[in-house]
Amino acid sequence: MDEITTEIDSLNSEVIDHMTNWVDMLGGGEIGRYVVAGVVLLFVFVLKRVLAHGVIGGLRKLAHQRKHSTAAHVLDAFEAPVQLLVILGGVYFAVEILDLPKNVDAVLFELIGIFATFSVFWALFRSIEPLAMSFNNLAGRFGGGLGDDLRQFFIRAVKTLIVVIGVVVLLENWGIDVSAFLGGLGLAGMAVALAAKDSVANIFGGLTILADNLYKRGDWIETPHFEGTVEVVGLRATKVRTFAKALVTMPNAQIVDSPVINWSRMTHRRIKMLIGVEYRTTADQIEKIVEDIRSFLKNDDDVAQTDVAQMVHLSDFGASSINIDLYYFTTTTDWVKWRDIRNRHIIAFKRIVEDNDAAFAFPSQSLYVETLPEKMPEDMANKANDDRAKTTRQIG
Repeated sequence: MDEITTEIDSLNSEVIDHMTNWVDMLGGGEIGRYVVAGVVLLFVFVLKRVLAHGVIGGLRKLAHQRKHSTAAHVLDAFEAPVQLLVILGGVYFAVEILDLPKNVDAVLFELIGIFATFSVFWALFRSIEPLAMSFNNLAGRFGGGLGDDLRQFFIRAVKTLIVVIGVVVLLENWGIDVSAFLGGLGLAGMAVALAAKDSVANIFGGLTILADNLYKRGDWIETPHFEGTVEVVGLRATKVRTFAKALVTMPNAQIVDSPVINWSRMTHRRIKMLIGVEYRTTADQIEKIVEDIRSFLKNDDDVAQTDVAQMVHLSDFGASSINIDLYYFTTTTDWVKWRDIRNRHIIAFKRIVEDNDAAFAFPSQSLYVETLPEKMPEDMANKANDDRAKTTRQIG
């Protein structure tokens, strides 16, 4: 490292010596220095454009031709910081040539150093997103939406780290003792850590969600607190759009500690249905209806035939009907398609019942009157007595 520093200092001295010779060739003096400084700045601006459009542009074009999109995007990110560094180099040599007062030189060199440091961290900051594109191959193993969430988390974390390190370096360049400052924050840090324990729990909750692949953006999830579609899986909280179109923001720690149903992970979608036929339907008719429904489901391409249950059975004698219980699954999990299939099946089941000369039962209630009022028409009273005051009325 010392050898590299020595070589750079030697090169710097040689360049300044050559520029001083140019000043002497122009007759020396203050005017000569300003002329050479102006030429240096002009040369630097030309060099900046050559680097931007020639060198970096050529390398970017070559990267695109060889389908190295990540390298091309990284070159795009480096372009502006590199131009700034070239300008700072020109300003540095111009200041050296002008031979300004020492106090002015010191201020200018310090500013040049600060901006040079800023340029380096600016280049790193801008290159994070292009470099994160290569992170997609690893993150993609967790699924498309979750991989994107992991990439965004990686980008935010690394960018934050670069900003923190950059600020520390700049403060050190300004002569501020950052280490002593950070050491003085020890007691305050303990207090902050205690106050931020919930935030830390949420961060670990977010990491748990990502690591366990609990859900990803676009998934339909249900918890004891809400149900809806995941929009954002953040470091601190998850944002879910409910079916009422309200946005719910829930801390990750609470989600991890609660049961979560991920409906988007369904392999099939279930249909449960109860068909009630009238009590006057004969046993033969009921057997034929059950057989026809089973045959219909077995030959329907939209109904799952393997790995899941498919059941059509008489379930019980209801209050006003004999009930046939249907339990089966569709091959699709899409909600709209599932509703279309259910709609088609209901019409088909009604046709099956009608084709077997049966009918659907409807809720009814029978009332038995044991006694009648004392004052009533004679003919009604005689009839009621003959029938033992038994009247049946159906309420539909």
